[in-house]
Amino acid sequence: HGAIKAMAKVQGNNTSCPSSIAQHAGVAAVTHAHGAFAEAATANFRRKRDYVVGRLRGMAGVSCPVPQGAFYVFPTVSAFYGRTAPSGAAPHDSTSLCDYLLREEHLALVPGAGFGAPGCVRISYATSMEALQEAMDRMERGLAKLCK
Repeated sequence: HGAIKAMAKVQGNNTSCPSSIAQHAGVAAVTHAHGAFAEAATANFRRKRDYVVGRLRGMAGVSCPVPQGAFYVFPTVSAFYGRTAPSGAAPHDSTSLCDYLLREEHLALVPGAGFGAPGCVRISYATSMEALQEAMDRMERGLAKLCK
């Protein structure tokens, strides 16, 4: 049992925690990024962020603040807890809502509970616009199936 815990800790740190050199490189890149590349990258992420936030805000029962950094949104979805889908699924928290959307709509979201936001889910917009459009369509369709 102890070996499994140790392996999980190593795996988590290797995949979730950037090394100090990577952190310093990231700071240098952000600090010294200028010109057309930085402007285009910023505009691209802003366009994706605004699209996702706009789509989420257009879904009844969902609220979503505009993030000020990173490339994640944390929409509040707790209005859907306790509702039932035609399949019989009845999400009661962020984890069960993510499980429902994965099973019903093949949409992978991250429960907000792990980030201290149990009424939210985490969505990354660091992907293609086409993938974001499909993801928002799937989320809207899945949430619409949940009846009061």
